[in-house]
Amino acid sequence: MPDKPAGSVTRDEILKVALDLFTENGFEGTSIRDISTALGMTKSSLYYHFVNKDDIVASLMKDRAGEVDELIEWIEQHAGLEGLLRAAALHWLDRTTPERLEAMRLAQSNQPVIRRMSGSADKTDPFERVYELLLGPNASITDQLHARVVFNAANAVLLASPGVNGAPDDVLTVARRIIIQLTP
Repeated sequence: MPDKPAGSVTRDEILKVALDLFTENGFEGTSIRDISTALGMTKSSLYYHFVNKDDIVASLMKDRAGEVDELIEWIEQHAGLEGLLRAAALHWLDRTTPERLEAMRLAQSNQPVIRRMSGSADKTDPFERVYELLLGPNASITDQLHARVVFNAANAVLLASPGVNGAPDDVLTVARRIIIQLTP
C-alpha cells in the first residue's frame, strides 16, 4: 500500500484506528508500525501527528475528560430536576458512541498504562464533581455508592460482555435498562 501524505490522514482517523488496535491487541501489543500500516502511511507520517503511542492514548483520554466536563455543565443546568440521577445517567449514556465504548474497553484492559500516563499532580477523578453535584457534599455512603453503580452500568455491561456476540447498541440497550431499573 503506498504511503499517504501526512496531511491526508486526519488525527481523528489515526485515533480511531489506534483505538481499534489498542482494544484488540492491547497497548503493549500494538506498535506505531501496526497503526501506520493499518492507515497505509509510514511511521514518519504518523509522527507528524503524534509523538508516540502514549501521545495517542493521552489524546483519547483527553477527549473523555471533555465529555465529563460537558456532563457537569448539563447537570448544573438541570439542578433541582426531579429524578436528576436517572436523567444525568441516561444523558451520559445517550452520548456514548461505539468509539466511547472502545475507549472504555481500552481503559479497562490497559489500566497500568492509563495509570502511568495519568501521572499528573491532580489525581482527582473528574467524576467526583458529577457525584457532588448530584448528591451534595454530605451524601450518605449508600447514596454515593448507588450513584456510582448507576453511572458504572455501561462499564459493568462491558465487563460482562466478553464472549457475548453483541453489537455496541446491544451493550447500550442493556446499560439503559439497568440505569432505569436502578433509579426512581
